[in-house]
Amino acid sequence: MSDYKSTLNLPATDFPMKANLAHREGGLLDGWYDKDLYQQIRQRFKGNPIFV
Repeated sequence: MSDYKSTLNLPATDFPMKANLAHREGGLLDGWYDKDLYQQIRQRFKGNPIFV
């Protein structure tokens, strides 16, 4: 099999090209729980008509 890596035109960035969602999801959820994000959203829309 040929090595195609040298033929690809990929940008040089500081962030990883792979999302790794399975590894990052736990940290994201912990941050949302620590900030009580769900309750903040509920308070923001309190009193608005229910959208169904």
